Order: sequence, then structure tokens, then C-alpha cells
Amino acid sequence: MAVALSPSRPYAVPAPEYATLPAPRALAAGDTALGKLAFGALWIFVFVVPWEESVPLLGGFVISRWVAMAASFLLVLSVLATRQLRRPSAIHLLMLALVAWSAITLFWTIDGTMTETRVGTYAQLLLAAWIMWELATTETRVISMLEAYLFGAAVLAIDTLINYSQGIQAADLSAEQGIVQYHDERYTMYGINANDLALMVALSLPIAIFLMARARSPWLKLFCWIHMGVSLAALFLVGSRGGLIAAGVALLLFPLLMFRMGKIQRVGFLLVCVTGVAVGIHFIPADDWNRLLNTGKEISQGTLTHRTVLWDAGFDVLRSHPWGGVGAGAYATATYKETGRALVAHNTFISVLVETGIPGFLLFLALLGSLCYAAWRFDYLNRCFWAILLATWAIGVSALTWEYRKPTWFLFGVLVAHAYVRRSAASRPAETGAIGNSRGDSLSRIRGQ
Repeated sequence: MAVALSPSRPYAVPAPEYATLPAPRALAAGDTALGKLAFGALWIFVFVVPWEESVPLLGGFVISRWVAMAASFLLVLSVLATRQLRRPSAIHLLMLALVAWSAITLFWTIDGTMTETRVGTYAQLLLAAWIMWELATTETRVISMLEAYLFGAAVLAIDTLINYSQGIQAADLSAEQGIVQYHDERYTMYGINANDLALMVALSLPIAIFLMARARSPWLKLFCWIHMGVSLAALFLVGSRGGLIAAGVALLLFPLLMFRMGKIQRVGFLLVCVTGVAVGIHFIPADDWNRLLNTGKEISQGTLTHRTVLWDAGFDVLRSHPWGGVGAGAYATATYKETGRALVAHNTFISVLVETGIPGFLLFLALLGSLCYAAWRFDYLNRCFWAILLATWAIGVSALTWEYRKPTWFLFGVLVAHAYVRRSAASRPAETGAIGNSRGDSLSRIRGQ
């Protein structure tokens, strides 16, 4: 122990152990002015992701790519200025391994062009996950990103209702793009597939319930209530069976968290949900009713709109390419001879298995398993939220090819960021307590002398 000598006091006095206090933390890249601007760009990126395909291309790119490039540029400048870079987590390494294995399939792919495109997409999504990791370093920022997605999904739901009020069906919007589609009285937003829209809206439902349970702002709570009603009405008009099933799973979060809400919130939530469902049921077209009511029959006896035919074709191809797969992004090419149409798998798990083989599929399962483990380590509120959100995603992507879609990687990226934010917050009290104890022990020793 260091001692301080005083001319007036010939004996030694122990000096306070200030050395036990932690050194000031170096400024992280996300905390600088450039980092804050980069986070602003990231917020806009998350906000536009749900509806980006409805906006005309800018310079040959979707609007989200321009925003992501701006966020990347600002973040790189901040990293260079601070010389601070967060160490990636184990989950990020699994993401990297999956992308790397997809790139390796270039050596044996049956469609080099599609595989090159898919690997390029994966690389961009991995970059987006890294940006979220570097910038979403606080609870406030994580919640802000969830709010950004919620607002973006609200644009989808509102525009769907507007198109319904104007009598503009999904087939009419497809015709504007030069795509011939059967008029089945389904509604969506321009440029966005109805099934994709339904799942993106369904994913916003657990976010709305989660924010209602923890938000203090009455305006945000009011927005979440309105969003629930509007989204449920829109989901019925979209007529996506998978989207409605996923939404049903999403709503399971409410009974898990309702005891954390006030009585007015619980009653208000139920009224909004009942109103949204009632409006959707009242105005839903006859064709959509037939489509939804035949869901059970389609699952047990039908082909789920020819999806089972695509899956059987994929498994037939897998028997010839079990270990390497047919190449990332090459599912449609591989199954064309059997189906007569160049269609993706319409099932994320089968798509990854057939395209990247058993090794790629195991990497994908390891990634999902690590995300589930990270969700399980949260406290009750956050654990319920992430578990339901992952379950909603898993149900929805069982009928969609979403392993290369931005909402999927947003979900993965923000979950990892949130897990490490909560872990850091939980470790701070222990560190503070250790410091306090060491100082307390020093004072006790001084008093005892």
C-alpha cells in the first residue's frame, strides 16, 4: 500500500487507494459526432427496409443501399478517428462462416451468376450486422432501432388500407410492373409481394406489444395501439395464410406481458385488437375468405399453392448434392427441370439445405441456436419478447425464402446487439460493488491503524 509522509506527522499515513478505480473508458466509434450521424443513417436504413421496394431505384440501387453506404462511410471515419473497434461476438463469427461457406459454393455451383449475386447480398447483409454491432451499444439505441422498424411496418399497413379504399388490388399493382397476376382480391403495397408484406407486418406486432409494456411515452403507447389495429385489419386484406398464422404467434406475447401493463392498457389493447379483427373480417373479400378458410385443408391435403411440389423437387436435387449443395441462390435453376418454372424454395430452411448442402445447413442451425440461447439469457420481459419474435419469424419463413432478406438480418443483428448491451449493463453493478468494497476495505484498514 502506498503511504504519504508529512513533515508535521513523523508517522506514515496510508494513502487512499484511488488506483482501484477503473480508468476512463476510451471513446467508442459510435459515441463520436460521426458515430451519432452514422447511427442516424442506420435508423433511416431500418425505417425504409420494409417498404424500400415500393420506391423507384436511385442510380440503379434501392434507397436502403444508399443510406447503408452513408452509415458505413461515417462509421469507418469514426473508427479511424478513435482507433476503436468492437471485438465481434461468437454469433458474428457464425454469420461470417455461413457467408464464407456460401462463397465457397462458387466452385461447384450450377448457376454461377445467381451464386455471385447471392454471395454479394450476403456480404452486404453481414456489413449491416456489423454496423448495428458497432453503433447499437446502448439500450436506448437498440429500442430506437426497434421503433424504426415499427414505423416502417406501419407504412406498409397504412398503404395497404389506402389501396383497399381505392379498390387497387395486388394484381393491378403487378400489372403496373408488367407482371401478369390472377385477380384474387388481395391487397398490398406497390412493388412488394403480399406474402412478404404480411410477414413484415406480423414481425412488427411483438415489437408493438414489447414497447407498450416498457415505454413511458404515452404517445408511443398510443401509436402502438393504433398500429396493432391497423396491422390486423391489413393482414386480413392481404390474405396471406402464412402471415396470419405468424401474426397469431406474435400475439401470444400479450398474455405473457399483460401483467406488466396497467388496466387501461390491457383493456385498450384488447379493444384495439378486437376492432382491427372485426374491421378486417367485415371488409375481407370473398376470395380471401375462401383462401383463409381452406388453410387447414391445404396443409393436410393440398400443395400450399404448389409449395410442396417445389420442396419435393428440392429434396430430389439434394440427393445428388448432399454435401456441397447446388450453390447459393441456385435453387430455382436446380429445380427448373422438375417443376418447369424458375421459382425459389418458398421455405428458408429447405432453401439453405439444398443450396449450401449439409455443412451450410448445420452452420445455419448453429446460428439460429446461438440466437435462441442469447434470447434465453435475457430477463423475463426481454426473453419473452425475443422468443416470440424469433418464433414469429420461424413460422413465417417456413413458407418464404428469407435467408437473404434484410428483415431477417436486421432481426439477427439487433438481437445480438441487445444481448451484449444487457450483459454489459448486468456486469456494471458487480464492477461498482467491487470498487466500493476495495475502497471500504482501505478505509477500514486506515481506521484500524
